[in-house]
Amino acid sequence: MTEKFVWTPEYSVGVELIDEQHRGFFSIANGILELARQNAVSQEEVLKHLGQLGDYAMYHLGTEEQYFDEFHYPEAPAHVAVHDEFRETIEKYLDDAQHPDDTDLVKLSEAAAKSAGEWLMRHIKEMDQRYVECFHQHGLK
Repeated sequence: MTEKFVWTPEYSVGVELIDEQHRGFFSIANGILELARQNAVSQEEVLKHLGQLGDYAMYHLGTEEQYFDEFHYPEAPAHVAVHDEFRETIEKYLDDAQHPDDTDLVKLSEAAAKSAGEWLMRHIKEMDQRYVECFHQHGLK
């Protein structure tokens, strides 16, 4: 079973709003892990949690992309493409959860949480750190 995702200062981008959203993202992924640790889960619970993950991802990624546009961030196209891939991944998990006869919902929940948490940790370190200087130059702290 995947361990909880822990936000540490190494994931900070030095922009409080973004750091707060990243912590929220970790919290949602951990909530899905908790759900997966139950012996049995309902389709309704899984859809609720995955829906929350999807909604929060759209909200958070949208926040970053708004700043990309506002600040004319030069790496925005590549960064947004990675965001879009993540959106598609979450949509696939949601779609799979809507067909529980074909899917082990506990395994699906764990896989979705693991995918989201690991993606976020890697994404912050590999991509989000690149926009820090740009965001700071535009006064975001």
